[in-house]
Amino acid sequence: MMDLAVKIFLGTVLGYLVGSIPFGFIFVKLSKNVDLRSYGSGSTGATNVSRVLGKKVAAFVAVLDALKAIGAYAIVINLTANPLAAFIAALAAIVGHCYPVWLGFKGGKGVSTSFGAAIIINTLPAILTFFVFVFAVIASKRVSIGSLTAAWTFFGISVFTKVAAMPMIFAIFLAIFLTITHRENIKRIIEGKEKPLWQ
Repeated sequence: MMDLAVKIFLGTVLGYLVGSIPFGFIFVKLSKNVDLRSYGSGSTGATNVSRVLGKKVAAFVAVLDALKAIGAYAIVINLTANPLAAFIAALAAIVGHCYPVWLGFKGGKGVSTSFGAAIIINTLPAILTFFVFVFAVIASKRVSIGSLTAAWTFFGISVFTKVAAMPMIFAIFLAIFLTITHRENIKRIIEGKEKPLWQ
């Protein structure tokens, strides 16, 4: 029977590797034979995929990216029967998506994968936050603003509803981590240079 340290190590490594699968990069490479990182924001996430392959493919990539965290959690909980190891696996999947070993640690911003983890860890706030995200994107025409608004809304809901320790740690991680991955977007928003997703 695996001890806790081994389970956590297994969850971290497996979660990171699953999260590192660069679906956006792969789809663009197979479809256009170009490096997605050379377009738009340079991100390998769904938003940048939409600029190259359109919204339908981008939506599919977003779903696959969300499933990375869900899949990592499901695999580890089944292998270890340990919620903490599975929780860490989901977080590691988010980190893997943003800093994939296969692409020189240059990946996406982590929004879709974070949503997948949120659905597993704290379902109702995740669903409510999704609607906030959609509204913020439509209102601002900028996915980055929607993503940041959603991340901090999720944190706010978690605080207001006094969630348990593990979901609260996730909410704090999510708000801070997504703010960090969007730091260049924040700079452009402040300078008025953040380009809208559509005109």
